[in-house]
Amino acid sequence: MSLRRNRTTPRRSRQGLKRGESEEPYRDWIKNSSIDRRTRVVLALDLDGKAPSDLLEFGEALLDHTDEHVCGVRFGRQTVLNLGLSFTRRLTRRVHAGDLPCIIDDKLSDIGSTNEAITTAYYRLGFDAIIVNPSSGWKGGLEPVYRLSRKGGQGVIVLAYMSHPGAKETFGQRVFNSASRKPTYQYEKYARKAVDWDSDGIVVGATRPNIIRKLKPIVKGKVPIYSPGIGTQGGDITSARKAGSDYFIIGRSITRAQEPANISAKFARASFS
Repeated sequence: MSLRRNRTTPRRSRQGLKRGESEEPYRDWIKNSSIDRRTRVVLALDLDGKAPSDLLEFGEALLDHTDEHVCGVRFGRQTVLNLGLSFTRRLTRRVHAGDLPCIIDDKLSDIGSTNEAITTAYYRLGFDAIIVNPSSGWKGGLEPVYRLSRKGGQGVIVLAYMSHPGAKETFGQRVFNSASRKPTYQYEKYARKAVDWDSDGIVVGATRPNIIRKLKPIVKGKVPIYSPGIGTQGGDITSARKAGSDYFIIGRSITRAQEPANISAKFARASFS
Protein backbone atom coordinates (compact mmCIF):
# COMPACT_ATOMS: atom_id res chain seq x y z
CA MET A 1 0.00 0.00 0.00
CA SER A 2 1.27 3.45 -0.91
CA LEU A 3 -0.08 6.35 1.13
CA ARG A 4 0.28 10.08 0.70
CA ARG A 5 -0.49 12.63 3.32
CA ASN A 6 -3.61 14.56 2.39
CA ARG A 7 -4.43 16.84 5.33
CA THR A 8 -3.73 20.55 5.00
CA THR A 9 -5.83 21.85 7.90
CA PRO A 10 -4.10 21.44 11.28
CA ARG A 11 -6.01 19.83 14.13
CA ARG A 12 -6.30 21.17 17.66
CA SER A 13 -3.35 19.91 19.71
CA ARG A 14 -3.47 18.85 23.36
CA GLN A 15 0.29 18.59 23.64
CA GLY A 16 0.75 21.84 25.57
CA LEU A 17 -1.98 21.14 28.09
CA LYS A 18 -1.45 19.69 31.54
CA ARG A 19 -3.63 16.87 32.75
CA GLY A 20 -5.82 17.76 35.68
CA GLU A 21 -6.38 21.27 34.27
CA SER A 22 -8.23 21.42 30.96
CA GLU A 23 -7.66 17.91 29.63
CA GLU A 24 -10.11 15.10 30.19
CA PRO A 25 -9.00 11.94 31.99
CA TYR A 26 -8.23 9.17 29.54
CA ARG A 27 -11.49 7.25 30.02
CA ASP A 28 -13.59 10.35 29.33
CA TRP A 29 -11.39 11.37 26.41
CA ILE A 30 -11.79 8.12 24.48
CA LYS A 31 -15.49 7.89 25.31
CA ASN A 32 -16.18 11.41 24.08
CA SER A 33 -14.01 10.85 21.02
CA SER A 34 -16.06 7.76 20.25
CA ILE A 35 -19.35 9.61 20.59
CA ASP A 36 -18.22 12.64 18.58
CA ARG A 37 -16.90 10.56 15.68
CA ARG A 38 -19.47 7.77 15.92
CA THR A 39 -16.84 5.07 16.02
CA ARG A 40 -15.56 2.59 18.58
CA VAL A 41 -12.52 1.60 16.54
CA VAL A 42 -9.03 1.93 18.01
CA LEU A 43 -6.37 1.86 15.30
CA ALA A 44 -3.53 -0.57 16.11
CA LEU A 45 -0.14 0.67 14.89
CA ASP A 46 2.36 -2.20 14.77
CA LEU A 47 5.21 -0.76 12.71
CA ASP A 48 8.25 -2.79 11.70
CA GLY A 49 10.30 -3.99 8.74
CA LYS A 50 11.58 -0.60 7.52
CA ALA A 51 13.95 2.18 8.50
CA PRO A 52 12.63 4.37 11.36
CA SER A 53 12.11 7.39 9.09
CA ASP A 54 10.08 5.29 6.65
CA LEU A 55 7.99 3.87 9.48
CA LEU A 56 7.29 7.37 10.77
CA GLU A 57 6.22 8.57 7.34
CA PHE A 58 3.96 5.55 6.90
CA GLY A 59 2.41 6.03 10.34
CA GLU A 60 1.72 9.72 9.75
CA ALA A 61 0.19 9.06 6.35
CA LEU A 62 -1.95 6.26 7.75
CA LEU A 63 -3.30 8.59 10.43
CA ASP A 64 -4.13 11.20 7.79
CA HIS A 65 -6.29 8.63 6.02
CA THR A 66 -7.99 7.09 9.06
CA ASP A 67 -8.19 9.39 12.06
CA GLU A 68 -11.70 10.60 11.23
CA HIS A 69 -12.90 7.03 11.67
CA VAL A 70 -11.16 5.99 14.91
CA CYS A 71 -11.51 7.08 18.53
CA GLY A 72 -7.95 6.26 19.65
CA VAL A 73 -4.63 4.83 18.53
CA ARG A 74 -2.87 1.88 20.15
CA PHE A 75 0.89 1.49 19.66
CA GLY A 76 2.46 -1.95 19.91
CA ARG A 77 5.67 -2.15 21.93
CA GLN A 78 7.52 -3.10 18.75
CA THR A 79 6.49 0.23 17.24
CA VAL A 80 8.34 2.15 19.95
CA LEU A 81 11.42 -0.08 19.62
CA ASN A 82 11.50 0.25 15.83
CA LEU A 83 10.79 3.98 15.69
CA GLY A 84 13.06 5.03 18.54
CA LEU A 85 12.20 7.60 21.19
CA SER A 86 12.35 10.74 19.04
CA PHE A 87 10.14 9.41 16.25
CA THR A 88 7.73 7.84 18.75
CA ARG A 89 7.33 11.25 20.34
CA ARG A 90 6.65 12.79 16.93
CA LEU A 91 4.01 10.18 16.18
CA THR A 92 2.21 10.59 19.52
CA ARG A 93 2.14 14.33 18.85
CA ARG A 94 0.57 13.65 15.47
CA VAL A 95 -2.09 11.49 17.13
CA HIS A 96 -2.81 14.24 19.67
CA ALA A 97 -3.03 16.80 16.86
CA GLY A 98 -6.00 14.75 15.65
CA ASP A 99 -7.51 15.01 19.17
CA LEU A 100 -7.08 11.29 19.79
CA PRO A 101 -5.60 9.47 22.80
CA CYS A 102 -2.57 7.15 22.51
CA ILE A 103 -2.47 3.72 24.16
CA ILE A 104 0.76 1.76 24.63
CA ASP A 105 0.29 -2.00 24.53
CA ASP A 106 3.20 -3.14 26.69
CA LYS A 107 1.36 -5.88 28.62
CA LEU A 108 3.46 -4.67 31.53
CA SER A 109 4.05 -7.20 34.31
CA ASP A 110 7.09 -6.82 36.55
CA ILE A 111 8.02 -5.73 40.05
CA GLY A 112 6.77 -2.36 41.19
CA SER A 113 9.95 -0.30 40.74
CA THR A 114 10.44 -1.57 37.20
CA ASN A 115 6.77 -1.03 36.35
CA GLU A 116 6.97 2.51 37.69
CA ALA A 117 10.08 3.36 35.66
CA ILE A 118 8.66 1.92 32.43
CA THR A 119 5.30 3.63 32.87
CA THR A 120 6.96 6.97 33.60
CA ALA A 121 9.03 6.65 30.41
CA TYR A 122 5.97 5.85 28.31
CA TYR A 123 4.01 8.80 29.67
CA ARG A 124 6.93 11.11 28.91
CA LEU A 125 6.68 9.92 25.30
CA GLY A 126 3.09 11.13 25.19
CA PHE A 127 1.06 8.01 25.89
CA ASP A 128 -2.29 8.43 27.61
CA ALA A 129 -2.97 4.84 28.69
CA ILE A 130 -1.05 1.61 29.18
CA ILE A 131 -2.09 -2.04 28.84
CA VAL A 132 -0.85 -4.21 31.71
CA ASN A 133 -0.79 -7.92 32.49
CA PRO A 134 -2.34 -8.48 35.94
CA SER A 135 -0.19 -11.52 36.70
CA SER A 136 2.24 -9.46 38.79
CA GLY A 137 -0.55 -8.53 41.19
CA TRP A 138 -1.16 -5.31 43.08
CA LYS A 139 1.19 -4.98 46.05
CA GLY A 140 4.76 -4.60 44.85
CA GLY A 141 3.53 -5.05 41.28
CA LEU A 142 1.01 -2.83 39.50
CA GLU A 143 0.13 -0.44 42.32
CA PRO A 144 2.70 2.20 41.19
CA VAL A 145 1.28 2.09 37.66
CA TYR A 146 -2.19 2.96 38.94
CA ARG A 147 -0.84 5.62 41.30
CA LEU A 148 1.07 7.35 38.50
CA SER A 149 -1.87 7.09 36.12
CA ARG A 150 -4.41 8.47 38.58
CA LYS A 151 -2.14 11.40 39.34
CA GLY A 152 -1.63 12.27 35.68
CA GLY A 153 -5.07 11.42 34.30
CA GLN A 154 -3.83 8.47 32.24
CA GLY A 155 -5.61 5.13 31.93
CA VAL A 156 -4.74 1.55 32.87
CA ILE A 157 -6.21 -1.27 30.79
CA VAL A 158 -5.94 -4.85 32.07
CA LEU A 159 -5.30 -7.88 29.90
CA ALA A 160 -7.99 -10.48 30.58
CA TYR A 161 -7.90 -12.82 27.56
CA MET A 162 -5.68 -12.56 24.49
CA SER A 163 -6.84 -13.23 20.93
CA HIS A 164 -4.43 -16.00 19.86
CA PRO A 165 -5.17 -19.76 20.23
CA GLY A 166 -2.57 -20.37 22.95
CA ALA A 167 -4.31 -17.96 25.32
CA LYS A 168 -6.46 -20.82 26.62
CA GLU A 169 -3.36 -22.42 28.17
CA THR A 170 -3.00 -19.57 30.67
CA PHE A 171 -5.92 -17.14 30.61
CA GLY A 172 -8.34 -20.02 30.12
CA GLN A 173 -6.99 -22.28 32.85
CA ARG A 174 -9.08 -23.28 35.86
CA VAL A 175 -7.89 -21.85 39.16
CA PHE A 176 -9.08 -21.93 42.76
CA ASN A 177 -11.18 -19.00 43.95
CA SER A 178 -10.32 -18.46 47.60
CA ALA A 179 -13.39 -16.26 48.17
CA SER A 180 -15.99 -18.72 46.88
CA ARG A 181 -13.81 -21.77 47.57
CA LYS A 182 -14.75 -23.04 44.12
CA PRO A 183 -12.82 -23.36 40.86
CA THR A 184 -13.08 -20.52 38.37
CA TYR A 185 -11.32 -19.39 35.21
CA GLN A 186 -8.22 -17.25 35.29
CA TYR A 187 -9.81 -14.66 32.99
CA GLU A 188 -12.71 -14.24 35.42
CA LYS A 189 -10.30 -13.52 38.26
CA TYR A 190 -8.45 -11.01 36.09
CA ALA A 191 -11.69 -9.24 35.17
CA ARG A 192 -12.70 -8.98 38.82
CA LYS A 193 -9.25 -7.62 39.69
CA ALA A 194 -9.68 -4.99 36.99
CA VAL A 195 -12.94 -3.88 38.61
CA ASP A 196 -11.44 -3.93 42.12
CA TRP A 197 -8.51 -1.81 40.93
CA ASP A 198 -10.83 0.73 39.24
CA SER A 199 -9.24 0.09 35.86
CA ASP A 200 -10.06 1.93 32.66
CA GLY A 201 -10.65 -1.18 30.57
CA ILE A 202 -10.01 -4.86 30.06
CA VAL A 203 -8.74 -6.57 26.92
CA VAL A 204 -10.62 -9.63 25.65
CA GLY A 205 -9.94 -11.00 22.17
CA ALA A 206 -12.73 -10.63 19.62
CA THR A 207 -11.96 -14.22 18.67
CA ARG A 208 -13.64 -15.23 21.95
CA PRO A 209 -17.17 -13.77 21.93
CA ASN A 210 -18.24 -16.40 24.45
CA ILE A 211 -15.64 -15.06 26.90
CA ILE A 212 -16.74 -11.48 26.24
CA ARG A 213 -20.32 -12.53 26.96
CA LYS A 214 -19.29 -14.16 30.25
CA LEU A 215 -17.26 -11.18 31.43
CA LYS A 216 -19.72 -8.44 30.48
CA PRO A 217 -21.90 -8.89 33.60
CA ILE A 218 -18.78 -8.73 35.79
CA VAL A 219 -17.55 -5.41 34.38
CA LYS A 220 -20.73 -3.85 32.98
CA GLY A 221 -21.08 -0.19 33.88
CA LYS A 222 -17.66 -0.20 35.55
CA VAL A 223 -14.93 -1.19 33.09
CA PRO A 224 -15.19 -1.10 29.25
CA ILE A 225 -14.09 -4.07 27.14
CA TYR A 226 -11.47 -3.62 24.40
CA SER A 227 -11.33 -6.37 21.78
CA PRO A 228 -8.39 -6.98 19.40
CA GLY A 229 -8.13 -9.75 16.83
CA ILE A 230 -10.75 -8.51 14.36
CA GLY A 231 -10.33 -9.38 10.70
CA THR A 232 -6.90 -10.89 10.08
CA GLN A 233 -6.96 -13.01 13.26
CA GLY A 234 -10.50 -14.20 12.61
CA GLY A 235 -12.53 -12.08 15.02
CA ASP A 236 -15.78 -10.50 13.83
CA ILE A 237 -16.69 -6.98 14.87
CA THR A 238 -20.44 -7.61 14.85
CA SER A 239 -20.15 -10.76 16.97
CA ALA A 240 -17.88 -9.00 19.46
CA ARG A 241 -20.18 -5.98 19.66
CA LYS A 242 -23.25 -8.11 20.26
CA ALA A 243 -21.36 -10.08 22.91
CA GLY A 244 -20.59 -6.87 24.80
CA SER A 245 -17.34 -5.30 23.57
CA ASP A 246 -17.13 -1.52 23.85
CA TYR A 247 -14.05 -0.78 21.73
CA PHE A 248 -12.42 -2.67 18.87
CA ILE A 249 -8.64 -2.66 18.38
CA ILE A 250 -8.03 -3.19 14.66
CA GLY A 251 -4.64 -3.25 12.97
CA ARG A 252 -3.65 -5.23 9.91
CA SER A 253 -7.13 -5.26 8.36
CA ILE A 254 -6.76 -1.47 8.11
CA THR A 255 -3.02 -0.85 7.93
CA ARG A 256 -2.46 -3.35 5.11
CA ALA A 257 -5.55 -2.39 3.13
CA GLN A 258 -5.25 -0.75 -0.28
CA GLU A 259 -7.77 1.87 0.82
CA PRO A 260 -7.43 2.25 4.60
CA ALA A 261 -9.77 5.24 4.73
CA ASN A 262 -12.64 3.24 3.26
CA ILE A 263 -11.92 0.17 5.38
CA SER A 264 -11.65 2.15 8.62
CA ALA A 265 -14.92 3.93 7.77
CA LYS A 266 -16.58 0.57 7.19
CA PHE A 267 -15.38 -0.74 10.55
CA ALA A 268 -16.51 2.50 12.22
CA ARG A 269 -20.05 2.03 10.92
CA ALA A 270 -20.09 -1.61 12.05
CA SER A 271 -18.82 -0.66 15.50
CA PHE A 272 -21.65 1.82 16.05
CA SER A 273 -24.55 -0.11 14.51
